[in-house]
Amino acid sequence: MSKENRISKTGPPAHLIGAEGVAHQVFHDAYRESKASWVTARPQPAVMTALSRGWFDDGPLLDLGCGTGENAAAIATARKKLRILAVDAVPQAVEQARLVIAAASLTDRVHFEVADLRDFKAMEPFGTVLDAGVLHVFSDQDRITYLEMVTRVLRPGGTAIFIEFSDAETRPRGPRRLTRGELCSALSLAGFTIDSIEPTRYETTVHSGGAAAWLTRAIR
Repeated sequence: MSKENRISKTGPPAHLIGAEGVAHQVFHDAYRESKASWVTARPQPAVMTALSRGWFDDGPLLDLGCGTGENAAAIATARKKLRILAVDAVPQAVEQARLVIAAASLTDRVHFEVADLRDFKAMEPFGTVLDAGVLHVFSDQDRITYLEMVTRVLRPGGTAIFIEFSDAETRPRGPRRLTRGELCSALSLAGFTIDSIEPTRYETTVHSGGAAAWLTRAIR
């Protein structure tokens, strides 16, 4: 076994992404080369769990890091009156998402925008924000900037749903792993009140059974 693949007895593998975050270019390259491991051609199960609990009932919904649109399509299909703005930093991802939404005949209620999520400016306040795998890719500084943006676009009393890798996941591949305390602290500093946090799985094409993650609901 190579040193790179060996898992430390005292913690996760040293080569896992840490405080430096994931370079922005990685996402452009992954879509261009069809190697985006987070693209599974279906909505995240944790999103469906949140949907079943009514966590997306208060609109409009802002889907940050929408990827290829499966989460937005599933939510819009289940919530017939909900308006959704889906945003991603990668144009190719948004192009694919538009096709998914068009195929589901949802173009009247699901709209798209290409934007840097650290500097997204909303034209209206949102009732709910979905972050299915975004927060865990940022560096420490970018995480602060990003959460300030999420707080800013939510109306008072609005909710944000976060689905992020947890430190229980020690297999290689993927973004940084967040401890429960780290996640709660970051959200609290951004002005959120934690309503619910629980273990879940984040499906990828490279983590059998899904990667260990957190499903968190926070109130602005």
